[in-house]
Amino acid sequence: NELKTHHLRDIIRTLGAIPEGRLLAALVLSILGYLVMISYDVLALHYVGHPLAYTKIGLASFIGYAFSNNIGLSMIAGASVRYRLYAAWGLSTLQVTLVVAFCALSLWLGFFTLGGLVFSFEPPLLPSSIHLPFASVRLLGLLLLAVVFIYVFLIIVKKDPLKIREYELQLPPIQFLFPQLAIGALDWAIAGSVLYALLAPINGLSYFGFLGLYLFAQLTGLVSQVPGGLGVFETVIVLLLSSRVPVPNILASLLVYRIFYYWLPLGVATILFGLQEILRRKKRAFKFAKLFDRWVSSLLPQVLAFAVFAAGAILMFSGAMPALDQRLVWLHQFLPLPFL
Repeated sequence: NELKTHHLRDIIRTLGAIPEGRLLAALVLSILGYLVMISYDVLALHYVGHPLAYTKIGLASFIGYAFSNNIGLSMIAGASVRYRLYAAWGLSTLQVTLVVAFCALSLWLGFFTLGGLVFSFEPPLLPSSIHLPFASVRLLGLLLLAVVFIYVFLIIVKKDPLKIREYELQLPPIQFLFPQLAIGALDWAIAGSVLYALLAPINGLSYFGFLGLYLFAQLTGLVSQVPGGLGVFETVIVLLLSSRVPVPNILASLLVYRIFYYWLPLGVATILFGLQEILRRKKRAFKFAKLFDRWVSSLLPQVLAFAVFAAGAILMFSGAMPALDQRLVWLHQFLPLPFL
């Protein structure tokens, strides 16, 4: 409905007009964002008391976030990938569960902290086309900050496990509090800067003003649980920026943002995950290779011998039979000259 008045050729033309400098900046920021995400897992593994080599942590973190960012349902997609990798490296099911919960908690704490500050001090104005009971998100920002303050209060005051009905929840120690908030806020700030770098400078809209729009759109996509917020996030960004920026420019930037921050990491993560699975089964792979080699070694001479026999028979028959021009013309339409 939002795109029906725009032509695809305009979007493609705008896409090709994005300066290389902005593309390079967005790509570098995307890489930096995934490097920051590794800090979630580093912190979580220290929390469960099972540190690993940074190469292993980086592999599990990158694959986990690449899948969860695109698939959505991060507690499922990210957890399954992490369990597959971390369990092979000696972590128990409970430890993997705690790592996933710690990473998810840090991610949302970062969003609540950054979103609460931006929404409270520089709230974006929402157009009437977004049907909400409030015109400003300042109230939402105050609610997000209230959740963060409650969490900080519980970390400082509550030493015993937090009981919720029959369940007990042990909050992380206080030394993890500031790193959680800092890493989470930095992660979301870098993610927003990727799209900000792709858009041309917008008059009257600072980076923090844009960040408020970006976080609101991300919140909408996350709540929808559409995989990666695909379509939901883009629609909200178009609604929020269409009065300031031509829609083809917005859509071209959003497409590159999807490629750099979502689809390209997903492609790389899929390849890495596949290679990891092959390495885990290298004994089976070697057995299959040996079996294949044994069968091929015994069959190949017979196959080649039959091929030579068939080629000789074809030459004999074709030499004994008269050549018909029409037949050769017909065959030439289907066979290259060397085969003919």
